[in-house]
Amino acid sequence: MQERKSISRSKLPGMSVYNPDGVFVGTVKDLSLEIGTGEIGVIVETKYKTEIEIPWSNIGAVGDIVILKEPVEIKPPPTPKPFAVSTPTVTPTEAKEAKKGVPISSFLKKIGLKREKKLCPICGKPLTYIKQYKRWYCYNCGKYVD
Repeated sequence: MQERKSISRSKLPGMSVYNPDGVFVGTVKDLSLEIGTGEIGVIVETKYKTEIEIPWSNIGAVGDIVILKEPVEIKPPPTPKPFAVSTPTVTPTEAKEAKKGVPISSFLKKIGLKREKKLCPICGKPLTYIKQYKRWYCYNCGKYVD
């Protein structure tokens, strides 16, 4: 008769999760309970900072790490497209106006350029510059991006 082994719910969050072939999948964030069926699973933050849910039936072993029975395929998020950079031709008159303190947005508009928005390298959404901290912040990811 095989000895039953249990693990405390509080020990799972933070454990590393690996596919059967030894490839790192991510880290356990929490447990999940499917309403209706009662199926237990784990919520894993992947190495690409996305979340996936893995049913407990796919967990082969739990010790210092979690090893899955069947491999889980995780895909990296799409890479955001780089900014288009163009060098404008500025006339001497326009250069003087810029030095006088004309707002940059109206100056760029006058010479036919738009202020490009900086995008988050993780999710591709627009970043917001936080002057107080002199850093860019992604409200979608909830993180500062350098």
